[in-house]
Amino acid sequence: MDLDNATVKVVLKTGKIWLNAKGEYPVKLRITHGGKQKFYTVKGESATKDEFTAIMNPKSKGERKSKREKFEAIEARAKNAIEDLKEFSFEAFEQKYLPQKQQNNSTIQDYFEDKAIALDKVNKRQTATLYRATIKSLEHFDKNISFKKITPTYLKKYEDWFVLEGKTPQKKGAEKKGGSYTTVGIYMRNLRYIINRAINNNVAIEYPFGKKDDDKYSIPDSNNKKKALTIQDIEKLFSYKPTDRNEYLALNYWLFSYLCNGMNMADVANLKFSNIKQDNIEFIRQKTKDTTKDKTFIKVLLTPEVQEIIDNLGNEQKPDNYIFPIYSIGDTEQVKFNRLKQHIKNTNKYIKRVAEKIGINENITTYWARHSYSTVLKRSGAPIEFIGEQLGHQDIKTTKSYLDSFEDEQRAMYSANLTNFKNNK
Repeated sequence: MDLDNATVKVVLKTGKIWLNAKGEYPVKLRITHGGKQKFYTVKGESATKDEFTAIMNPKSKGERKSKREKFEAIEARAKNAIEDLKEFSFEAFEQKYLPQKQQNNSTIQDYFEDKAIALDKVNKRQTATLYRATIKSLEHFDKNISFKKITPTYLKKYEDWFVLEGKTPQKKGAEKKGGSYTTVGIYMRNLRYIINRAINNNVAIEYPFGKKDDDKYSIPDSNNKKKALTIQDIEKLFSYKPTDRNEYLALNYWLFSYLCNGMNMADVANLKFSNIKQDNIEFIRQKTKDTTKDKTFIKVLLTPEVQEIIDNLGNEQKPDNYIFPIYSIGDTEQVKFNRLKQHIKNTNKYIKRVAEKIGINENITTYWARHSYSTVLKRSGAPIEFIGEQLGHQDIKTTKSYLDSFEDEQRAMYSANLTNFKNNK
């Protein structure tokens, strides 16, 4: 039996994302097997780190001792369930360990955690973080949230609360601030996925999403303005002379992204010299490499400006080397996640400083490079189909959402044509 590697332990699920309003973390049953872990809710139990340590102390007394014995009993029951299996799998363990009612009616927190764990396993850590942020926000709104509570009215109340005061304060005691409709949209799409999954598992839920006209909850669209610079602003960036190394790195990485089809920073970080094919850089987007059947290679022309940035910032030119020193050979996926996050943070910090110095009154980030690339192409007359191909989009609708509105001068010029007959008299 392949059971020797299965370990059982009741633990505290720590990490900022799991911290509740009382400053406590949830207590979970952790099952580990074959290098993989899965956590199961210990209903109604949470504690601070110090309190949990005190509870698990073999010399604990009173209420703490009672809780320790409860946790030990949970561990013993889980071990017995595993010993009864012929071959271990998490699914088989759940069938043995969880009551049938709980198998088909797990908490909403369990569903979110399962999804986040699944995303972690395929190295979709950013998306996993968004799922954890979603349930944390929902619990902040209602600490007793459950599937049964979720109705169109309930979701609208959550939306209203979020845009007024739902943004988590960065400092204790800081003034409450509202979040954006963009974030609400992301969270609600995550929740919709979870609800669909629960319904497929026969959890009794009245589906709340749909059109307002049908008395359902309609997920709000983004209210963000398009994040694109004008060609004049781009010229200012190209002409700027950095005053220190941080500005130099941020500016060059931003311009590299802009010049390379608005390449996402995750794709920039993953580029290797083997991606250079004669006069092009060819790559598959990290965002879609595991979600689409047809793997489309995006081609970026290796212009002199692109080559100059590679020569100035790049590693030693060997096929297996990363082009840029953002990742290192042998980095684990968690290390890559942390390094990319820090790289984007640094780039955003110093590109904003550069922008302020040259009179660009926009809060620009790395994301602006992609929108600026597509919008500048559109303003130059490039077909939307071509722009979509360069961005790696599968649907032309996605491309349209990236494109900024025409500049005021261009709109005025086109509007003047509406009465052009006056000039012919």
